Amino acid sequence: MVRLHPLLEEFIMATLACTIVGTTVAIVFRLVTGLSPWPGLILGEIAGFGFGIAALTLASPRRPS
Repeated sequence: MVRLHPLLEEFIMATLACTIVGTTVAIVFRLVTGLSPWPGLILGEIAGFGFGIAALTLASPRRPS
């Protein structure tokens, strides 16, 4: 089994986490307000996506290789 670099693993997990949170927020927004989350909410999420991934990746606890 091929092991990825630990930082790359954390990057993938952070991307998945940010995607799940962003999708959940957009769906809940739509259900609660009845309004389309486009463009305000979705564009805001995209703007924060990169920062969220960087913060989660770099702040995650280090595991031994």
